[in-house]
Amino acid sequence: MAKRATIKDIAQDANVSSATVSYILNDKPGASISEETRKRVLEAAKRLHYIPNLSAKRLKTNRTNCIAVRLSTSLMLPRYYSAFQGIRAYLEPKGYSILVCNNKKSEGNFNPFNYINTYLNGQSDGILYISSTGQDIPEEEMDLIRQHQIPFSTIDCMGQEPGVSSILYDYFASSYLRVNALLKKGYQKFIYLRPAYQIYKEDAREQGMQAACYGKGATFQTHVLSHIRYEWSMMDEQDNQHLYYSSVQSESIQYIKQLIAQMSADTCILANARELQEVIARLLYEQSLVLQTPETEHWYDRSISYHFPHYDAGIEAARSLLNAIQHTGEVRKLSLQPILEPTDLQLF
Repeated sequence: MAKRATIKDIAQDANVSSATVSYILNDKPGASISEETRKRVLEAAKRLHYIPNLSAKRLKTNRTNCIAVRLSTSLMLPRYYSAFQGIRAYLEPKGYSILVCNNKKSEGNFNPFNYINTYLNGQSDGILYISSTGQDIPEEEMDLIRQHQIPFSTIDCMGQEPGVSSILYDYFASSYLRVNALLKKGYQKFIYLRPAYQIYKEDAREQGMQAACYGKGATFQTHVLSHIRYEWSMMDEQDNQHLYYSSVQSESIQYIKQLIAQMSADTCILANARELQEVIARLLYEQSLVLQTPETEHWYDRSISYHFPHYDAGIEAARSLLNAIQHTGEVRKLSLQPILEPTDLQLF
């Protein structure tokens, strides 16, 4: 087996001291080192196939250079995949790896993949908690986090907890801003589609609709889709980037198709989710092809979608977590606004 290159080997090859090599490889501030020397050392390290001894570094710094990401749902879902890529983009250049965890408890057995256990067991330096339902961290788990002073940050929860860094989504604005954009085009009638389950973000979306219409002579009706469910699959584009495609159950599609056929052509129809809004746009387009009347000619104005910058949420949550790990004492509360998406006619 070939001998592993050491700092001393690099120092000998580059004709500098071991201390100089250490300063350069660890990028320590305050060292007066010329660019020529730095270049010579880095070239020597590359030529000798130098690999840092992370175990020794961990013993010295008491750091694992790994963070635990608590995610209880599938990374195939676009929003979580995008957020995860943002986390990676921020952490990997800083030398951190990522351990995806859950919050499951094994009866009578220690679960090494429980996100809190990864910290207590010395597997991670901190925790990034991604909520899949918008619900806050359970109090018993928060008690453990506080008790052990675990560095952590969150996405989509803990907004009301003053001592917790939280990256939040403005669900209220996702409806409010869309209705306002359509009001400016002269529309006054709205139908809103939402799922049957009652969680805070769905209530916030509906409240946004109500607030936008209030006092402006506009009206809206809420239709609850009790049978709505999204089914996800994954495809690859030519550039090897992941593209996600969603399909909506046929029962929901039939219901929306009947709804569009019955409502007047001056009514806008909005949905809680981007995937369902795409279905609505497609059905409005199909209606315009069949009827071909002046009333349905501007079908694309009756539907407007949105998305949240989930990639940015991942970056900001990772930034907050590293601040906590490095004991900066900064608590960051960010509310991310939705980005409106008017119907792209090139898709039809």
